[in-house]
Amino acid sequence: MKRRIVVAGVGAALLLAGCGEPAGGAKGEEARQDGGWTASPRIRVVERQGEGVVVRGEASPGARVVLRGGQDLAFAVGADEAGRFELHVGQLAGAVIMTPEVQIGQFPAFGPERLLLAGEGAPLAALLVEGGASRRLSRGPALDSVDGDGRGLVASGRAKPGGQVRVVVDGGGEVTAGADSNGRWVAVLPGLSDRSATVIVGGARFDYPGAGAAESDVSGRIERAGEGWRVTRSLSGGARQTSWFPDA
Repeated sequence: MKRRIVVAGVGAALLLAGCGEPAGGAKGEEARQDGGWTASPRIRVVERQGEGVVVRGEASPGARVVLRGGQDLAFAVGADEAGRFELHVGQLAGAVIMTPEVQIGQFPAFGPERLLLAGEGAPLAALLVEGGASRRLSRGPALDSVDGDGRGLVASGRAKPGGQVRVVVDGGGEVTAGADSNGRWVAVLPGLSDRSATVIVGGARFDYPGAGAAESDVSGRIERAGEGWRVTRSLSGGARQTSWFPDA
């Protein structure tokens, strides 16, 4: 079923409206509250360290936290008694999308996001959410990302908590977004399908390159597009999501 992007609220995550459960729900955390199951991992911070990065977050106390970038790439560490973990990822060749999971015994629980690491020394780190606005964790410009599903575009970024951000598209459409208590804001770009466009945030100009060529099977394509990184992924229900991150 075809899905579309809508905004749940200022500074909130996006949801793709469609069949079944909302994408990106923290099923592991919900199960833990109901019956003592393993909580899925949550990544909070990614910082550059040496030639790699260190990834910090929370999981079930004592759980084994694993970041997988395919069959041949994995990093693991144990969470402490408070559920905090610090995982060191060495230097990566190129860009990669990694899946966070935890294990206690034989039970795995997957995190709701995917971690994108791109660029030499991983200068770009961001959380990709199915149907949601991407959350950039590394340093960025006034515009953190643009997400689209073929029908519309949503911009997001960071500003002073509680502040107002003015976003202008192609010199015409304009919207004002409010930053939440963490300084993150989300804005639907007015009058746009998923096409190339000029986006101005707080006076800074960004040339969004569009979604690129459509393909029938896109499991996770990462490429340079314009002055930034573009990620294209197939979602459940046959939908497709594009996330573009302008260079810092």
